[in-house]
Amino acid sequence: MVDNPDKLCTICLRKFASLLKYDESIWKKQIEQCIDQIYQEEKGQSTLNDQRKRKYHRTDEENITLPTNFSIYEAQFKSINRSSFLEQFLRGICPLNSILSERLANYLVRHNQLNDFTLTFFSSDITCLKRIVLNVKYLSRLQCHMLNQHPYLTELKIIFKDTNSNRSNNTTNELFYQHICPSINSKFEDIYTVYGSLILHHLYCRLQTDSTRVSLSNRYLFQRSPTLSEGFSHQKLLNSILNSLHPSTFERLKILNIAHYKFFAAYHSTGTRKHSLADMSPLTKCSTNSAPIMTTTVNILPINFRLILKFTNLTSLNISNTDIKNHCLENLIDSLEKLDTLDISLCRSITTFNCLLKLSTKLKWLNLYNCSLIYQKDPTIYQILYELKSLEYLDISTDNNNSINDKEYDINKFLLEKNCLVNLKHLDLSGQQNILSKSLYEFLLSHSNLQFLGLFLTHEKYWKCLFDSTDLCYSKSRQYTYDLHDIIPLILTEDDFSFHETYLIESLKRYYERAHFVQKILYHIFFITRSYQSKNQIILIELILHTMSIHPTLQTVQMASTACIYNLTRTPLTEHINVKCLGKIVQAITNVMELYPNQQQLQKNCLLTLCSDRILHEPNFNFYLLASLVMNTLQNYSDLAIVQPGVAILALLTTRLTIDECTRLGSATNLQRLSQLIEQQIDRLQTMHISQNHQINDTSDQESNDHQQLTGDDTLRFCLSLLWNLTDENPIVCEHFIHSMGLQLYQRLIHLFSSDTIVLTKIVGLLSNISEVSHLRIYLYSIDIITLMQRFLTDGITDIAFSAGGILAHLLFEQVNHEINIELCENMRNAILKWQNPDTNMVTYRSFKPFIPLLHCTQIPVVQLWAIWAIHHVCSTDRARYSRIIREENLYDLIQKISNDQISFDQSDTFVIQLLNSILHLLKPYRSKHHTNSSAVAS
Repeated sequence: MVDNPDKLCTICLRKFASLLKYDESIWKKQIEQCIDQIYQEEKGQSTLNDQRKRKYHRTDEENITLPTNFSIYEAQFKSINRSSFLEQFLRGICPLNSILSERLANYLVRHNQLNDFTLTFFSSDITCLKRIVLNVKYLSRLQCHMLNQHPYLTELKIIFKDTNSNRSNNTTNELFYQHICPSINSKFEDIYTVYGSLILHHLYCRLQTDSTRVSLSNRYLFQRSPTLSEGFSHQKLLNSILNSLHPSTFERLKILNIAHYKFFAAYHSTGTRKHSLADMSPLTKCSTNSAPIMTTTVNILPINFRLILKFTNLTSLNISNTDIKNHCLENLIDSLEKLDTLDISLCRSITTFNCLLKLSTKLKWLNLYNCSLIYQKDPTIYQILYELKSLEYLDISTDNNNSINDKEYDINKFLLEKNCLVNLKHLDLSGQQNILSKSLYEFLLSHSNLQFLGLFLTHEKYWKCLFDSTDLCYSKSRQYTYDLHDIIPLILTEDDFSFHETYLIESLKRYYERAHFVQKILYHIFFITRSYQSKNQIILIELILHTMSIHPTLQTVQMASTACIYNLTRTPLTEHINVKCLGKIVQAITNVMELYPNQQQLQKNCLLTLCSDRILHEPNFNFYLLASLVMNTLQNYSDLAIVQPGVAILALLTTRLTIDECTRLGSATNLQRLSQLIEQQIDRLQTMHISQNHQINDTSDQESNDHQQLTGDDTLRFCLSLLWNLTDENPIVCEHFIHSMGLQLYQRLIHLFSSDTIVLTKIVGLLSNISEVSHLRIYLYSIDIITLMQRFLTDGITDIAFSAGGILAHLLFEQVNHEINIELCENMRNAILKWQNPDTNMVTYRSFKPFIPLLHCTQIPVVQLWAIWAIHHVCSTDRARYSRIIREENLYDLIQKISNDQISFDQSDTFVIQLLNSILHLLKPYRSKHHTNSSAVAS
């Protein structure tokens, strides 16, 4: 039952998004077919053109090529009878109010689902937008006109963190392509122009030879890089978005955020320069001469920047991490007179800030993080800030060691100034390494209303004024960030850890986008969580995962993050983490492993974190992707610290893979590597054994390696479990195992580990998988399989005897029409009659398919007996696991028939009848008529 409105809203949004995704996949497939049809037609036309050119010796290819008639395809789309969720909703069945409309837009942005197709949903007929966030990552210019339908927009945020340069290879292009999709309202000719090259690259990027016989137009379309598609360029997008806004929006818009946009990026492109830049020099403004004037970048305002100046009623503007210059900022402040909130952090091209004085009575919020404040002279930046009397929020933090060393007016003089920013509630001085505790103390005395003070990486001790409750500067409600560098060498108590952890959490919440700060914070978190159990485990994990997503390409951040996640998820700490959070951890680790395959320590961090039963068993994720990444790591590294967790993870993951996925994972190359790892483990264990013997008895009479009795370690056992799982009901992998000399390796293992029942159980389990494959059974005779299994049948524990009996049953089944080994049959029957059914299952099966042929083997009763005992065992110990299989394979009716046949025999077997009756009793609740899939997996 859902008793939380927000949770219900999230569920509905997820359903909305999934329905849109389904419609999108269908529409995208139709577009791909049409683009491909045009490509194929023009490829055929190209052949004809070549023939004509050779015949008439013509080179004017352009005159020969026939233009594409897009109206045919337009009509084709209109004739398709579609009843998609999107089209039904666009008819106004259930309009969404402004709150739901905004939540849906935010949900699509957060989950990377906002593209031209899903933006179509935000028609004014069914949605009402007052605030919207647009991530341009997967948008083109074609659908921006949708914003014209929303005249009441007051807040607009456009995310430009993605750059076209990131899509520079086939892998990233393919990932980009998976998320884009044209709108159903766009004209086909526009779709062809903007999406055509991307679609053809998707369809034919692996068939490079296809590009050699295309027409002139398609050769250009196909061979050009998809990253150059102007429909997705940031310059075109911002221009389209701003020009598509409703006219009243230019008056109503109060908040605009275009952080990370590069206004001058187009200036470096000659082809787009004249469309992106405008000369705003005084000479140009005043000149009546129409003659062209040479301009420089100093006098240039980009066209898109000029569009921003039209929002005359803006009160909040975020242009952080953009490339605006001094004259741009001056024009902004001159035009936007109502600004009270300004974020120009990371705008390093700005070197003069005098224009801020024009907002001295209005500006309440100012962020100057990592700005080039050091270049502001006469007056200094601190003298300018002192005049901004209305400021309530000020951030002058830095992480580039550019603290201003001005003896006449430095930061300390600024803090000591009488009536310095008396309205200030938030001040961030992090990274300012010249601050003196005395100056800060005086400042705090006169600013009792200060709610936040950032002192991270300031390298000064402020303990008394910050944390001493008896001090005049102390405030219980004030929040801080500060450096723990001096604390790490100290011996700390659990209360100390708990105290400092609070401030680290606050630092990570505020500075997650600042890579330099993040690395320091994560180092402190790692230090604390290494020996102390966090009381804010989930909060820390969520913050670290968010930080990892913000800095995916920064190896140092990923290294520190994975180390912290490992500390926070070690057993038994993982028991306190909910399944949803575990799933996020696995996804983040998977991303890191995929992005950094050649970073050994980072791979080690990931494997150590993943090596947990709960992490691998409870959440749902892409099991095969993770398994393939771990296998690749094992191929690349032989470090035992990587091999040990790697094989353990794979042994657990393979129990969750399908047979097809096991086939791909169990390639010949991978099996050779696993065999190599086993041989390395044998050598290591033998070396350890010899070393131990030398320590006990230093004599020359040492037993030879061939007669040593070894005990396997966890690494060897997990390797064997992994091979057992991969070969389960998988003839292809079984064949790979045999051809990689696996049988000879296992024969050696049986000899060396004859007293290790755990190792023997896994060895015999894999041999049992091979015995289930009829054309591979003959290979088993090469290792004297009958003698070995007869020994295990009587001398081994029940687990080993059971699998050994299964091998012998399958080998006997081959002898149905040949001379039967009567003695072997009698030995098998006597052994089975002595078996005690254990309370827990010995082997986990995918299905009952391996038993079916043996159940029908009435010519050799002991073969049927083993299969019946096996089914009775798995149904009596773990019946619930097999409920679906029992119904799908119609097992009840099959056992019922065998039971009836057994009773009708003149010489019926009482023991068999008892087992059959017990099975029928166990299966009675699961009777059904259906069908399924199967075999043994290492439990």
